[in-house]
Amino acid sequence: MKKVSTLIAAILIFAAWGLCPEYGNIYGKVTDPDNVPLPGVTVTISSAYYPERAIVTDETGSFRFLRLPVASDYKLTFELEGFKKVVREQIRVVFGQDIRLNIVMEPAPIEEEVTVVAQTPLIDTKKAQVGVNVTEEMLMDLPTARNPWVIMDLIPGMLVDRVDVGGNEAGQQSSYYGHGSSENDNLWTIDGANITDNSALGAAPSYVNISNYEELQINYGVNDVLSNTGGVQINIVSKRGGNNFSGSLYLDFSRGEPWQMENIPDELKEKGYKGAGVGKIYLYGANFGGPIVKDKAWFYLAWGIQDIDSITLAGTHDKTWLESGYAKLNFQLTSNIRAEAFYEYDNKLKWGRTWYGPTYQAPETLWDQEGPGGMYKGEIEAVFGDLLLVAKAIYMDGGFSLTPRNWGSGEYMRYQYYPTFYVSGNCELYGTDRNQLNINAYGTYFAENILGGDHEIKFGVDYVYATTTTYDLVENNAYIADWGFGWIEAWVVRDYYINYAFDRYSVFIQDTMTFGKLAINLGVRYDREKSWVSNQHSPAAPFLSNYLQEITIDKLDPGVKWEVISPRLSISYDIFGNGKDVIKLAVARYGSQSGNGLAAFVNPGGWAEIDLLWIDANNDGRIQESELWGYDWATGSLKDRNDPTGWLWYSGFDPANPGALISPNKYDPDYNSPLLDELMISYQKEIMTDFAVRLELFYKRRHNLTWTRGLYADGHIESPSDYFVAGHVSRPEVGLDKDYYGRYSRPVGSYRSNSKNRYSRYYAAQLVLTKRLSNRWMLDASFTYSDWRFYYGGDYTNPTNVDFYDGGVVAPESGGSGLTDIFVNSRWMAKVMGLYQLPYGINISGTLIAREGYVIPRFVTVRAPYIGNMDVYAGKFGDTRLPTFWMLNLRVEKVFNLGDKKVVLSADGFNITNNNMALKKEGGIDRADFMETKRIVNPAVFRVGIRFEF
Repeated sequence: MKKVSTLIAAILIFAAWGLCPEYGNIYGKVTDPDNVPLPGVTVTISSAYYPERAIVTDETGSFRFLRLPVASDYKLTFELEGFKKVVREQIRVVFGQDIRLNIVMEPAPIEEEVTVVAQTPLIDTKKAQVGVNVTEEMLMDLPTARNPWVIMDLIPGMLVDRVDVGGNEAGQQSSYYGHGSSENDNLWTIDGANITDNSALGAAPSYVNISNYEELQINYGVNDVLSNTGGVQINIVSKRGGNNFSGSLYLDFSRGEPWQMENIPDELKEKGYKGAGVGKIYLYGANFGGPIVKDKAWFYLAWGIQDIDSITLAGTHDKTWLESGYAKLNFQLTSNIRAEAFYEYDNKLKWGRTWYGPTYQAPETLWDQEGPGGMYKGEIEAVFGDLLLVAKAIYMDGGFSLTPRNWGSGEYMRYQYYPTFYVSGNCELYGTDRNQLNINAYGTYFAENILGGDHEIKFGVDYVYATTTTYDLVENNAYIADWGFGWIEAWVVRDYYINYAFDRYSVFIQDTMTFGKLAINLGVRYDREKSWVSNQHSPAAPFLSNYLQEITIDKLDPGVKWEVISPRLSISYDIFGNGKDVIKLAVARYGSQSGNGLAAFVNPGGWAEIDLLWIDANNDGRIQESELWGYDWATGSLKDRNDPTGWLWYSGFDPANPGALISPNKYDPDYNSPLLDELMISYQKEIMTDFAVRLELFYKRRHNLTWTRGLYADGHIESPSDYFVAGHVSRPEVGLDKDYYGRYSRPVGSYRSNSKNRYSRYYAAQLVLTKRLSNRWMLDASFTYSDWRFYYGGDYTNPTNVDFYDGGVVAPESGGSGLTDIFVNSRWMAKVMGLYQLPYGINISGTLIAREGYVIPRFVTVRAPYIGNMDVYAGKFGDTRLPTFWMLNLRVEKVFNLGDKKVVLSADGFNITNNNMALKKEGGIDRADFMETKRIVNPAVFRVGIRFEF
């Protein structure tokens, strides 16, 4: 009863404490040879990274050390008068993992000591989360480009939109997708603190240099109540100082010829392409840490540079300078209170960033980039008996700018769609300031022998507040779109200035219950998030200013918010009670995250655009307002530009009331978050020391999906009855023979609700092998087979492409970071990364990735009444694919051990077989370059390096 009262009091007192994953924990029980618990045993823990601390086992023989820094040198000593002293050495703690030790102490009439090198278990018998802990050996001793996204490509079942050969893609973030979840639901954390960019959902706010970090923890399924979404969870673990000074210096570099092969096929040479590759890549940095006051205060400093010069297939240079560093202070304030301060600085300078891809745009349309900024984090932890309390805050000063190389020239940004797609002239001027504060804290209470089991109860809340200020300007306030056949459009736009704020409140509770071999995690969390517009001003456009008017908004609340209750349940059963054969089952429901999306949809001062025909009457190449025309779809005649019924397309305002501070877009009052339901079953077996295998079966269903339909002036919501057959497309050579549809009239706005019938469904079976580095070798390997499909369930409006998408694969399209139109879906993939230590300090390692080629949608572009240009697709989404992809990287290194120091010399070969398979092909059936290759795997490139560790 006393424990229950303490728990209730803790919840009441610390109701404002919330979310944060643990570092690492060591639990256990001490018994005699007859399995009788031994209370009063003195248990002492020590490490170079943790001050020596002693506790005494309770009446159940239990002991625990919580939130231990990542390290591999922990030592536990067990002492009790009348028993042999027991010592366990070289215990390795990794982030987010519980280590449970059952210690047997034998009676002894005289003092004796039993010392054993501890075997850290590979299988966590309580937690059902599935993922990979990417250790420092994997980060530094495998042939990778050492950025988070190339590591992501090695994780079981993960799909990544681009292929990195030796670091050529390190200057841009990749889009990645994990086991049927949405990219928008991916989460990024540093040491458990949320740094996810709420302005670009699922993305990291900066380009952290993982060479200076301890490890990565990547979970792709069964997220417990500490996480608000079901997406991929990436946690970056920083290093910390210990009682001994330590650090490293490193340099890796590669260059173009003669360090690089050539792999461009003749067909691309004939097109004038020069061949992609590496101009130069330098990765270098240093880190150093140690004690300020031994056992009381420590510091750690890290700094690194990634100097990248990639050569595109078009022969242009894409240069990036990534600077990243952090400073960290740790304090042991009292025996049970610890504190931490952390600062990280990141900056990205990029010269030659693409939007659509180098083969689709002229050199003058490239951007130069600068940003983001810094992160500040503080943390405090206290232990009071069976109660652990942690509070944490992190502030991010984010944002970046994109400056067009041709800005100020007076040139328009020009889209040429036929005979091939190409962008020339100019690009948009873009800048954004993205700041975020995350305050979280949580409590964990331990109670043994309650209701027949042991309990670990977590509780707390989390708060996120973020602001986004962005401008996006188009030179001359107009684009030119040439669709061929004399049809040229002018897309007239207003200068884009937006200012959003976002917040999320979360509360959760979870009980981890242990009943012998059985462990049950039962939890629930509540999330409420919303966004709004504040202090925003957009000037009138120079064209059609009677419609694209000046807009000033003090504050606008969209009137909706997302509220989600997420139950989580997982059951683990240790079959033989030795932690080596474990069956796990987990079911969960997750919400999504909205970022600024709720406010953006109804912002009357957001992006505003009118598309009209442009007839250059005086042939001067300059748009005059008098040269802009609407179009009458019924008669084929021109209409006055001031008549909205003739506009080809428009967005962002109501033509009947263009200066209104009320958007023409509306929400369903019951609109809420999309949901992800998940079922996972796994069997894990340790087949030998440090070597385990697991079989994972997944079922995931995303539903309650966002559905946006047209909203008409009379108040009715768009349905298939608002469409009619507008024409027919027949391309028998690709199996395309179907009608396409136009509208009878144009909606005045959009209506957003949740679809009750649309859903995506994901099945997967996955085999994962994990061998920790011991006995001279290390291995992580996986094979995944999946089926990821989308179904309308009858919820659609335009019937044109329903047969293409309904029952087709889910293949998310890349749409940013310099890469577009990559449709990411592979039904099978195999991944291997391993290392073997030969005699004389020589190590060999490698990575291998093989997967089914991504999807190529084939289409014909048509013009339909009151829709404009749209694509009509052939076949079923997923029928046509790129060639099977595979790539092998190898590394040889020589280690010179110099006492407690070492020097490592290395040589890496990336894409060692010099593959050149296509990564992107043109899918426009009527285009002159239909099915021609637009992107290939970069050629083989070699890298050498040196690392000094002390």
